[in-house]
Amino acid sequence: MIIFTTTILALFLGWQAYMTIMANTTEQQQYRVVGQKGEVGIRFYPSATRAAVNVMSREGDYEFMRNRGFRELGGYIFGNNVRNERIAMTAPVVMDMDSTEQGLSGRMAFTMPKDFDVNAKPEPRSPFIAFSTTEPQYTASLAVGGFPRLDEMNALKERLFTALKEQGLQHTNHAEYLYYNPPTQLLGRRNEVLVRLIGYIER
Repeated sequence: MIIFTTTILALFLGWQAYMTIMANTTEQQQYRVVGQKGEVGIRFYPSATRAAVNVMSREGDYEFMRNRGFRELGGYIFGNNVRNERIAMTAPVVMDMDSTEQGLSGRMAFTMPKDFDVNAKPEPRSPFIAFSTTEPQYTASLAVGGFPRLDEMNALKERLFTALKEQGLQHTNHAEYLYYNPPTQLLGRRNEVLVRLIGYIER
């Protein structure tokens, strides 16, 4: 029994180590670290191309929205496009949320790889996917590990907003939730709340 348990544990740890390596080698959206103000990280993001899909749940089911968004965008990069072409996965997956009278609404976005040409892209078969180019921006962020629920991400957002108010930093008041790891990776997970700063001057 001890040998069996030890073997299972070794296999689990080996798999998690492999998933961590894979996550670390996945192309990430480029940014430059500007500084740190307390626990808040300040970054500069150059412009990037994103593919996004709007999602909504009348019941306010956040996981339903994430799964729906990932099916659409994941389908596109895994070959559900007019050229049946696979596109490299990047990190993080980005969610932004709004509460409306109709329920919880939001948008999921993937950042396209650096060599992606939006003018020569394979067109998605899904009519719900739209492409845009982000503007260069300074941002502030807080990070958390594990598998945070929506209420935990909302609480992290409020903590970030409070810290920025105390530091006298203005922002758009519209946060994005960033998820860097696949659901099968249990260890070393990274999630962030990020907001665009207004009038930030780099020193």
